[in-house]
Amino acid sequence: MSGGLSRIRQMTRRSGDSDEPTDPGRRAFLVRAVTGIGGLIAAILAVPLAGFAAAPGWQASSPVRPLGQAIPPTLRGQGWVSAGMLDDFQVGLPTRVVTVRPVEDAWVSRDAPVAAYVYRRSESEVVAYDIHCTHLGCPLDYVVGARRFICPCHGGVFDREGEVMAGPPPRPMTRIATKIENGEVLIDGLEDAE
Repeated sequence: MSGGLSRIRQMTRRSGDSDEPTDPGRRAFLVRAVTGIGGLIAAILAVPLAGFAAAPGWQASSPVRPLGQAIPPTLRGQGWVSAGMLDDFQVGLPTRVVTVRPVEDAWVSRDAPVAAYVYRRSESEVVAYDIHCTHLGCPLDYVVGARRFICPCHGGVFDREGEVMAGPPPRPMTRIATKIENGEVLIDGLEDAE
């Protein structure tokens, strides 16, 4: 069997040839393909590396807000809406309310639900908080027994005043503008919204 194979090799060889394949076209193609793929990989890696290197010299014309600090259209100040009557809120107990407000986002106009926690501090003082955790935006739950707002996602804990008590949240709960008119609690957008 081995004699037949060596005889075929001898027949296909020309004088001065080695044991390597005789088709230079295939070898050249493979070299070019591997070089091209390597160049493509290098280009894909070079673009983000160049951006990273150039970033310190780049200055945005307006401050860039991280996604966790972005203001959704439902929380931008677009007019006062009723959260309920002042007498409906118990002193010292945050209450979750859902209001419906008109929202304009780019070319879309619609009514959208907006949830907030309304906290009646005293007989005449009310504050409202956005229901989302300042860490990654998970919805907060108020636990009556603990007197704390708890984030179920990453364990963020806030007191009734919205201050961070534990966990990863980088800042206190976001306050919503409030006012009392004729015994009615009105809320608008976020207090720190531009």
